[in-house]
Amino acid sequence: MNSHAPSPLAGVTGQRILTPRGVEPASLRFQGGLIDDSGATPARGAPWFDAGNLLVLPGIVDLHGDAFERAIMPRPNVTFPYDSALFDVDRQLLANGITTEFHGVTLSWEGGLRGEAYAERMFDALERMRHMMGARHYVHLRFETHHVGGVDLAQQWIRDGRVRFLALNDHLPSMARRLGDDRKLMQYASRAECDLDTFQERIRAAMSAADSVADATRELTACAQAAGLKVASHDDPDAATRRYYHQLGCSVAEFPLTREAAGVARDLGNSVVFGAPNVVRGGSHTGAPSATEMVRDGLCDILTSDYYYPAPLAAVMRLTHDGVLSLAQAWDLVSLNPARAAGLKDRGALAPGLIADAIVVDDHMAGLPRVVAAIVGGELRYATRVFGHDNSLRMAA
Repeated sequence: MNSHAPSPLAGVTGQRILTPRGVEPASLRFQGGLIDDSGATPARGAPWFDAGNLLVLPGIVDLHGDAFERAIMPRPNVTFPYDSALFDVDRQLLANGITTEFHGVTLSWEGGLRGEAYAERMFDALERMRHMMGARHYVHLRFETHHVGGVDLAQQWIRDGRVRFLALNDHLPSMARRLGDDRKLMQYASRAECDLDTFQERIRAAMSAADSVADATRELTACAQAAGLKVASHDDPDAATRRYYHQLGCSVAEFPLTREAAGVARDLGNSVVFGAPNVVRGGSHTGAPSATEMVRDGLCDILTSDYYYPAPLAAVMRLTHDGVLSLAQAWDLVSLNPARAAGLKDRGALAPGLIADAIVVDDHMAGLPRVVAAIVGGELRYATRVFGHDNSLRMAA
């Protein structure tokens, strides 16, 4: 069941809580939505959440997730209202342990689902729905670099505080290579809500803007940095590209396409992001480097849901089960590290002074970890069972 009315907690206690010291028996007291070690007495009657022998972990911080697009447009040319779609997505996030989500909203020359109108609907719906949703929802703006005509709008969104993270994307080369492949391009045209001829014209128009791209991206990156945002580059194909974006101010390398690019990012002190589905599936569906191998070789700091919300939790459990990393090390990939890469210093660990975001996981069935409760800001926002016996909610005296 979902907790529709938030239930403030006095704290959480259990035998297997992942603290900065590792997994251990602990009791974490909550005060004002934070983890508190001041000894202050919680409000009389506030319940303690007793997790018993279940695993208590920091909430997942998902730096890049665009699975919400399937809730908006589950089939080509079939769309649903943003409010109901985001309400459904919010439940998916909590059910998969994601307490902070950066939705990958794209502003592209493509138009349609990845154009201005849909992005505006997303911003408006997030604002309307914020008080009704259990997770924390932010926008990760994915800006297509050849959409030079959209730079002013993107800057306005950033200045208005609607964006919390910026990534520079360039999917034009892969699109251009498909000119002549009408069947494949028709899939993109359907997403863009136009016919094939119009979509091909949009590709050619974007290609003609190539000489303006460098100035446009510098301008947009400077705007983001002035607003205090972190900036990523997306799909770096080689070392030279990563060095270029690093010099531009992009401190995050998102989904580098080669080991070389990931290695240069590591040498430059950049955060390196790969997709958690890559780990879960045992490899990339696009021929990119194995995320598991990148983790094993110290070339990956962050795993994201990418297109599949269950993936971060499942990926961590697989890395732990396979002996690639300890649970504490693996969990940093989906909580502490993405929070820091996004400039969020207030979450990512169950430590005093940080936001009280935690999830409770039943990991007794190998290969199928289940989130049974989610706590956001010290409030119980989601639960799949009535907690009793060893997992009771007991009242504070």
